[in-house]
Amino acid sequence: MKANKEVQLEKLIHKVKKGDRRAQKLLFDKYVDRLFAVARRYAVSDVLAEEALFQAFMKIYTKLPEFEYINEAALVGWLSRIVINQTLMDRRKELSTLYKVEMLDEERHETSWIEEMDDGALIDLVNELPDGYRTVFLMNAVDGYAHKEIAEVLGISESTSRSQFFKARKFLQKKLAQDYGQAGT
Repeated sequence: MKANKEVQLEKLIHKVKKGDRRAQKLLFDKYVDRLFAVARRYAVSDVLAEEALFQAFMKIYTKLPEFEYINEAALVGWLSRIVINQTLMDRRKELSTLYKVEMLDEERHETSWIEEMDDGALIDLVNELPDGYRTVFLMNAVDGYAHKEIAEVLGISESTSRSQFFKARKFLQKKLAQDYGQAGT
């Protein structure tokens, strides 16, 4: 059954690559909710997330012929990267002013305390972060971007990305200690 689902998805992708409008709509409908959640993590509002998502889908339709379908997980990862990049590009000018901070020494981090928390509580805490901290934190801890990649996407230095992540982590640790009696690691 799963193999049949993959075959159907691969056929859908093939039709989208050929410019089939019905297939484009099906692809959009299949992934819009998941990708809106991705855009919403980085956008200031639902309206801006929606705008970025629609722009991202236009890029997806344009760039899909270059994409080699392997499986659904690879497709979702590729789609998510386009949505993240589009959302961040829409905010790049705004974000660049938020990253004027002092440099801190490089520090390795672990996110095991994140995995132990209730998802809803973690989302609420992350949403309390200032915009600059939240963006870097989400890109690194949630979406797996390296600081070098974050720096390139946001137009900041790698050390600034690390600094923003460090400050976000400290903010979250402080809030955890206050609200949940945990300090994290």
